[in-house]
Amino acid sequence: MNLPFFGRNDLAAGSGVAKDGPKKKPFFRFWEMFFERFWKMVKLSLLTFLFSIPIVTIGPALAGMTKVLHSYVLDKDTFIWHDFMKGFKSNLKMSLPVGLIDIVFVISFICSIQVYPAVAESTGNGIFNVFCVVAVGFALTVFMMNFFIFPMIVCTDLTFKQVIKNSFYLTALGLKTNIITLLLVMLTGGILVVLSILSSPAVYILVPVILISFIGFLIMFNSYPQIQERVIEPYYRERGQTNPEYDYLKPPEDDDAVFTDMGGQEAPIEAPSSKKKGKIIS
Repeated sequence: MNLPFFGRNDLAAGSGVAKDGPKKKPFFRFWEMFFERFWKMVKLSLLTFLFSIPIVTIGPALAGMTKVLHSYVLDKDTFIWHDFMKGFKSNLKMSLPVGLIDIVFVISFICSIQVYPAVAESTGNGIFNVFCVVAVGFALTVFMMNFFIFPMIVCTDLTFKQVIKNSFYLTALGLKTNIITLLLVMLTGGILVVLSILSSPAVYILVPVILISFIGFLIMFNSYPQIQERVIEPYYRERGQTNPEYDYLKPPEDDDAVFTDMGGQEAPIEAPSSKKKGKIIS
């Protein structure tokens, strides 16, 4: 809707919006999509947090969140509870071990960055510092692989081995984008830590309230297009089919159409002149 700045006639209608018009830049589209669903994101974040409290279920909880975020990235609305539970239950078999492996890996990584430097200092053997660097590099790689693991678990029918293999390939092929995503996630966490130092540790309440879904949406927004381009679209092209994810964007068949979208084609409608008087019905 056009606002009446500088005396512009707010009763005049424009020519409409063309359905095939240019898309907004990704940066602006991300924030627009996020804030349009802000309160839904809050609900999704809280739901994911609650289902992750038994820490062994963190994998299925992330799968449930990914199921909802998949619709949001496609700019479709969904029923949060229904899709979350569908993603949680239907992907339990694969997401549960992935979540457990991630937990073990995080614990091992924390131990590594504490033990290797201490051993290197106490023994004077620099090789343990090299081990620490290798552990950090390996950890960052696995973390970026998780950008793709859960979306492929939820959105494809690939086997566990195929998911892991494709996640590694996508991490390497889209390294620039993945590093940007990683830095943005780290920046978000860094801002939270700084706020907790400058104000109060109470700001960590933002993690279950909104940051879980925000970080999930950020990762999905940047990573899922890579899955579409390199995994999903080639699959359908090889079979001469179209990606059914976009069926909701297709216009209705001519026989079924009740109205024709004239967005961008209509002539502007001028507002009635204020000099004319309307007919009074007594």
